[in-house]
Amino acid sequence: MTENKKQELRHLLQKATESLKVELNSTNKPQLPSVIDVSQYSSVLQQAWQDHSLSTPSLAMCYKARVTSESARLQLLDFIRTEYAQFINEEDYIQSACTFISRTGPFQGFPLDYLLEQLLKIAIVYGIEKAVSDFERGIENGQQSFRYIALLKGVRVETEIQIFKGVRLVPLPLSTSEISNYLPDMVNFSMFPDSLMGKTLLIIDASVSPIFHKPYPELFNDDFHEDKLPFHVEVAGGKFSDFKVEEFYKNFCQALSLSGNSAVQTVIDWRSLPQDELFNLSTLSVNHIAHHYNAGRLNTFIDVDEVQVQKIQCLYDVLTDCKTETHGKLQIPIDRWIKSKADQDPVDKMIDLGIAFESLYLSGDNQTSELSLRLQLRAAWFLGKDKTHRQELMADFRDIYKLRSKAVHTGKLSSRKNKESDTEEIVTEFIPKAQDLCRDSIVKILKEGKIPDWNTLILG
Repeated sequence: MTENKKQELRHLLQKATESLKVELNSTNKPQLPSVIDVSQYSSVLQQAWQDHSLSTPSLAMCYKARVTSESARLQLLDFIRTEYAQFINEEDYIQSACTFISRTGPFQGFPLDYLLEQLLKIAIVYGIEKAVSDFERGIENGQQSFRYIALLKGVRVETEIQIFKGVRLVPLPLSTSEISNYLPDMVNFSMFPDSLMGKTLLIIDASVSPIFHKPYPELFNDDFHEDKLPFHVEVAGGKFSDFKVEEFYKNFCQALSLSGNSAVQTVIDWRSLPQDELFNLSTLSVNHIAHHYNAGRLNTFIDVDEVQVQKIQCLYDVLTDCKTETHGKLQIPIDRWIKSKADQDPVDKMIDLGIAFESLYLSGDNQTSELSLRLQLRAAWFLGKDKTHRQELMADFRDIYKLRSKAVHTGKLSSRKNKESDTEEIVTEFIPKAQDLCRDSIVKILKEGKIPDWNTLILG
């Protein structure tokens, strides 16, 4: 924008704000004044933008500022239409990156009046100069910051700790009164805040560009895919290219689980958008709340410190750098191993471990006979250090397969015979050993970068 254009915008904003009338926008709030002055509205907006607890409905949602001078409103609207012409379609709609981030909102774009209203709010709270600056940034179409946030189960940190640049683990406070400052109210966690004290948030500092774009009519076609949209997300620090948050959550929890030998799962995730930015035409700070109902009841925790961070980083890089085919084939084993760690029932644990081992060592086998023997041989040769160790592994994997079969067919588990002492071992004491063997198999394949050719491995 030229200085003349900036001066013109200052003048138009001044005229518009001078003719503002703030009226009650909600019919179900009869106890509230029907009209408040602009200074009161400014305080209401400021409080709403600074208060992230969302514990009570914001007064800002109940009021709407209206430009009473129609000429002032139309002049400001014409200015916006001219300067933002590249982002506006024939119907006077503009698309904001906030829709792309939140996965909610009008995909056909927002009416231009929404942009005018948000611009006036910024002018009311922060002054006309800030509004002009934000408007200019929109024309330049730079980056807009926001956050991905997830509540994790199965991990603990004493203090905030950085895993990667732009990615950190943050402990929730030990005070119930402070919990609401971190979690969106619509999650309904206010019913049991005690269970959240000390839990851990995964926070990803990200940015999106461009800020605005012309609405896409193709969004209404069945064959349109969101990857065709022009918006691009980057994580602060620049480590991640072509960042997709759902893939990151999955890979990160897998790396965290494998590095700490325990289950870490995402309970709920959401996106946090600054309400006081011009691009947030939805006016909400919390969007796209996703519940993960498959999260198990975890009684164990990984305590993450600086030493553990290096292991997490290493495993994450190995997991995401391996070949696409290998990564895909490891998803069932890893997910089932994590599930076995989260399960409470020993029968469920063995079924999950059995599926994991079969996916690791028997995938692609068309023959149905002697599956147990092939599993024993392949696992023993892959993990065994010497002849004696391989013999021990053969016995362990024979028992694993027997227990898995019994769990599937009878829903019950009996004791396991200890081959050396001829005594009965409690199955629940054997299961952690089976889990460790599964984890060792996964990690070794990850480090080698591919799943072995089992026939070549055994024949030498």
